[in-house]
Amino acid sequence: MRLLLAISLATVAAGLSLGTAFATDALVKNHATLRENPSTQNPPIAVLKQGEDVELIEPTPKDGYYHVRTREGEEGYIYARNLEIVTAAPVLARPALAVPRAAARPANLTGVVSSIPTDWEKPDPNVTTYHGPDGDCGPTGSSGSARPVDTLTNARKNRTDAASEYHPVTWAALQALPYPRPAPTSLMDWTPDQRAIIQPYQGIAVSVVGFLAAVKVEDRGSGESTNCHFANAVEVDWHMPLVEQSGDAEATAIVVETTPRVRQFHAKWTPTALVPWVKSSASVRISGWVLLDPDHPGHLGKFRSTLYEVHPVMGIEVLQDGQWVSLDDL
Repeated sequence: MRLLLAISLATVAAGLSLGTAFATDALVKNHATLRENPSTQNPPIAVLKQGEDVELIEPTPKDGYYHVRTREGEEGYIYARNLEIVTAAPVLARPALAVPRAAARPANLTGVVSSIPTDWEKPDPNVTTYHGPDGDCGPTGSSGSARPVDTLTNARKNRTDAASEYHPVTWAALQALPYPRPAPTSLMDWTPDQRAIIQPYQGIAVSVVGFLAAVKVEDRGSGESTNCHFANAVEVDWHMPLVEQSGDAEATAIVVETTPRVRQFHAKWTPTALVPWVKSSASVRISGWVLLDPDHPGHLGKFRSTLYEVHPVMGIEVLQDGQWVSLDDL
């Protein structure tokens, strides 16, 4: 751990010395039009939804517009009032969490690990092709734009192999895992030292208990590269913020995600089935693969508290009368 910490601090120091080498992120505050020029003279290129994150190409606005790049690599201009600038602090400190409240907890939490070891098995992901209503999607998805695909991350997102064992860990243990900040939004652009920080944890199989703050079906906009930019509701991921205590803010959450490649084997996994456990005092237990998604630094402190996720989710259990029940069995 001392070695990891030393590497992490060195990475942070390097980031500070680079100054503007890492781009500033911004969040779209309202529905916003992306324009070819900083004016309203020409039709918009695209419409961005509230909450989408973009990268500032220039630090200052021009004629009231920021020059930006979307997560899909499309460049253009957005009216400054429609953006909230997010400057990633180059620290590894855990964000402050809400004061815990009394909440329902299962009785059988024995054997849960509060600090994740570095030597747990990390099997390589299997290789899959998804056959959806809109066509086939390969193991690393597709770009659909000028932005190169993060094949390292997408290959992990698109795995469907079940683990022989899911290690029970505390929510706090997962939330506290280290990663370099700031860092590029694609692992393909990370340095070997940066990748070394997450390597001990990337791809381990865990089981974690928490409370669902929301279930977000990502069927808006132009889709994600991991799913070949499909936008049909059955072909996209669900982003589910998992908080430590019932009632905690979404900004403190760990994001856990189901994928269409896994859900095709779980007919009872539907947003409707999970409604009774969303913003509820009843726990859920999520099993799946630990993955760091570098693509959303602008969401930190708003929609999540860490870039680590459980992705893909391989098992969902809900708490009923103090016992865990698989969502498949409801």
